[in-house]
Amino acid sequence: MKRILTLLLSLVLPGIGQILCGWIAVGLTFFLCEVVLVNAFIIMTFHLEEEPTSWQLRVLVACFAAMWLGCQAHLAWLLFARDTRKRHEQKELAFREGLRYYVRDELNDAVRQFQRVLRLDRFDCDARFYLGVCCSRAGRYCRAIRHLRKCSELDDDRKWALDVQEELRKARELRRLGPGRAPKRKPAHGAAG
Repeated sequence: MKRILTLLLSLVLPGIGQILCGWIAVGLTFFLCEVVLVNAFIIMTFHLEEEPTSWQLRVLVACFAAMWLGCQAHLAWLLFARDTRKRHEQKELAFREGLRYYVRDELNDAVRQFQRVLRLDRFDCDARFYLGVCCSRAGRYCRAIRHLRKCSELDDDRKWALDVQEELRKARELRRLGPGRAPKRKPAHGAAG
């Protein structure tokens, strides 16, 4: 809602949106350029003894329009495109954190991080795969199957095709065996047996 109000204010007063976003120098520059162009138009139209030619007015209006459009484009970039880059950085950070928890076998924390990635980008195939694996290891087989199927749908490059099929097979088998009857996981290399 705040973004929309900022855009609407900027439509009326070019540069005010940049000022509200913290880009004060840029906002003041846009505002002052618009004021100069409007004043030039007023002086040419009403205060000069000879009437301005049509090409002079066209050039002035074109300059005003170009400045106004540039101001709006810059503001749209500030409000929306920069936010996209920030979301991408947050997604990458959450994914790395999820992998870190996954490697440590801290499944609940890993699940939270991969879910955070999917809140930022629900089409992230890698996060979907790891979320399915974590859910399977945590005994949440129905969720695991759902996430692995979705990963398979999203996997255009077939990057996870074999892994997804193997994990789906395991999750279905463990779900069929039921709680308490699932085979124990093999200890990691070097662990006491």
